Amino acid sequence: MHGDKVRTVVDPHIQGIVFDAVGTLIHPQPAVADAYAAAARRQGVNLERDEVKTRFLRHFGDDEVDDDPRGPLATSEATEERRWRRIVSRVLPEVADQGRAFAELWDHFGRSDSWRLDPDAAATIIALRKAGLRIRIGSNFDGRLRGVLRGMPGLHLADEPILISSEVGFRKPHPTFYEAACASLGLVPSRILWVGDDLENDYRGPLRAGFQAVLLGGEESQDDPTVRRVKKLREIRPNESSKRLTQ
Repeated sequence: MHGDKVRTVVDPHIQGIVFDAVGTLIHPQPAVADAYAAAARRQGVNLERDEVKTRFLRHFGDDEVDDDPRGPLATSEATEERRWRRIVSRVLPEVADQGRAFAELWDHFGRSDSWRLDPDAAATIIALRKAGLRIRIGSNFDGRLRGVLRGMPGLHLADEPILISSEVGFRKPHPTFYEAACASLGLVPSRILWVGDDLENDYRGPLRAGFQAVLLGGEESQDDPTVRRVKKLREIRPNESSKRLTQ
């Protein structure tokens, strides 16, 4: 089969699914580079979008370690705020008022209108829930995520348990984050499917922890035939047996 006819049926023994948030269920609008460039322009600094994007990707990827005595990947609300202050200052070193740039961007990405819901997200989650599957969102965002999701029409998940790294205490791919998912769902790892767009956080990490996993997109792993991937969220649908197993 080809194109939209291809479907990834959730294995019948799966009882819960954890979806990543950013890059999976929600996407920034405008793009991150555009938002940062606009913040710079408001202070009279004109930067090329591609340069801003390059800087952001470099500093976002490099800034994973804080001074938390618990070690790498440990986090909290305060840690995340410090981290984003550093990222903003490194991406936009030319702006005169770093505090203003940070405050504007922190507020921007905490608003639901700065994000768009993936066109397949609501229908996919509704179908999975109707089949009796337990659903969670598991994200390396911070507490702002709840406000973002609350403003997403059709998602209907903001009032359910959401796993946020700054509240769990560790970011993906730390084992503690995956343990928290099991505790929230009340399921062992082998009964849970993890879905996300990050090869390490949403695929390799969950597999090491004993989950099943599906990578959304995954262009960086196209040469690895062992990676189970989908192009669209709508490719994930319940098995006819799922409802019987979860009742």
